Amino acid sequence: MGLWELELRASYDYPFIELSRTFPDTPISMWCMWDRELLQIPDQDPELVSHLERAIRKAGRVVDHWVDAHSARLFLLKCTCDRYNSPWDLMDAHRCWDEPPLVYQDGWANFRVLSFEADGPIALYQDLLRQGKAELLRKREIPLDEFPTYVWTHALFGELTGKQSQALLTANRFGYYSSPRSVTADHIATSLGLGRTTYEEHLRKAENRVISALMPYLEIYSKADHSPERVPFSRTRLAHSGKD
Repeated sequence: MGLWELELRASYDYPFIELSRTFPDTPISMWCMWDRELLQIPDQDPELVSHLERAIRKAGRVVDHWVDAHSARLFLLKCTCDRYNSPWDLMDAHRCWDEPPLVYQDGWANFRVLSFEADGPIALYQDLLRQGKAELLRKREIPLDEFPTYVWTHALFGELTGKQSQALLTANRFGYYSSPRSVTADHIATSLGLGRTTYEEHLRKAENRVISALMPYLEIYSKADHSPERVPFSRTRLAHSGKD
């Protein structure tokens, strides 16, 4: 058994794709987890954010919203898969699942999917072509010994540069994150033959990017019902049930 990954983009009649077409150059990231959807938009011009918020409230069922420490605007929605022909509905129909987040930009939904069936992702691509426009950017087979590590590491650490990754790993190896802290950033930088300012810049950027990647999952988790017996089989079934 193999694991197939497809990277593609699609454009069809779907409110959040339309939203990205109305507000070009503004990436809108989206996570769909059972009965909740989380949208993240960069906090840019206040007038732009205000227009986006009104459009999001019209398209989705907003449960909560807030601004995170990095000035991104976050919206938590009840699942809208029962209202629209969402990318997740199409993925489910072809036994595929996504590698979050899905990013809407310039009138396109950009996403990657996984499937244990080689024909599943291709059938999904063909279905997207029937919906509107679609482009297949890449298809490859992932060795099973890389799964699920590959999926989660890319989602959490894909934005890190090599220097940022090494700064974070080295800090942890030196005991920088132990309590009480046993070493300073200056000591680590000296050991590496780097200036303190240079090392701290790489470390802080790495910490910020990792925390930013974790937050959408934590926000959804913190507001979810964690009772095992309430975990649904499909998103659509839960969305129709009307449970919060």
